[in-house]
Amino acid sequence: MKATFRCVDDIQVNSNVFITARERGKIVARREGHNIFVDYGREWLTKLISYLSFSPDVAETDARVRYMGFGIGGTRQIAPAFADAAPLTDYVPVGAFAQTDTDPTVSRIERPVRVTGGSGPPVSSDRWMGQIQAPVTHDTPTSATFRRLFVTDEVSYGPYSSVPLSEVGLFVSDAIPNFRNNNVIAYDTFDTLSKTLAFELEVVWTLRIG
Repeated sequence: MKATFRCVDDIQVNSNVFITARERGKIVARREGHNIFVDYGREWLTKLISYLSFSPDVAETDARVRYMGFGIGGTRQIAPAFADAAPLTDYVPVGAFAQTDTDPTVSRIERPVRVTGGSGPPVSSDRWMGQIQAPVTHDTPTSATFRRLFVTDEVSYGPYSSVPLSEVGLFVSDAIPNFRNNNVIAYDTFDTLSKTLAFELEVVWTLRIG
């Protein structure tokens, strides 16, 4: 879905998400789709291009795209019994699998999972998002592509030997990595992809203007 901001001309913000699972370099699974640019993301963009004051210049926000994170919720979770079983339920509350990637009012990942951290209930040392690579690439003058490689022992680690991922979010730099309920600017659901220690996941997320 595209979000449109009207000024002199329409500025259309389209998003594309590609998730690739590799085992020792060989592609074993792939998911791709178009995400929703949510209301919070639209509000963030209007602040990003605005000043609060001049002399000195004070921007409304200096936040930039910085993180990605996964979850096991959303309507495309095809293994709900697995997602609602131990050990995942030791720290991920049982959910309704209700969120879609067509609803701009979505604000967070429905059932976020840790990238790294402990086992059992959340603690302050947990990390719920992974930082993207820098610099960002611009394949065209009006696009930005954000990448993050989740290595073999991220997301799936310790007792979480297989994690049925089904949602992903894009976050800006004012999000807090050790807090699990940060607001997303963009969100996507996808058919379940179980992350294990056997493979790594690469996420390639492109935003295009126009």
